Amino acid sequence: MGSIHLEGIEVMARIGLLEEELLAPQDLLVTVDLEYDFEKVCKSDELSDGIDYREVIAFVKKFATAYDGKMLERFAQVLAESLKGDFPVCKVGVNVEKPRYTGKLGLSKIRVKVEI
Repeated sequence: MGSIHLEGIEVMARIGLLEEELLAPQDLLVTVDLEYDFEKVCKSDELSDGIDYREVIAFVKKFATAYDGKMLERFAQVLAESLKGDFPVCKVGVNVEKPRYTGKLGLSKIRVKVEI
């Protein structure tokens, strides 16, 4: 087993509780951890036996663009479920950061983390 860690995928999504948040997409930073069996790709050294990072990044960006919801927790959970359904992985971790409101709330980070 092994894992792929893709940190800081920049996406835009309509998400939030406040009207101002829902008027225009806002930036989110997404980190994805994919756990899967590296045995086949390590033996063959072929991309077709592994996971193409570019496909994962494109998937996350497309998901975020289509998303329209309120809660960061739900965004992370549904994204993790979608990744697990579309890629041959055993476990998925998703961290989502919402930098737009950190200053307003006096925080250095707002982050939600899910694992499935």
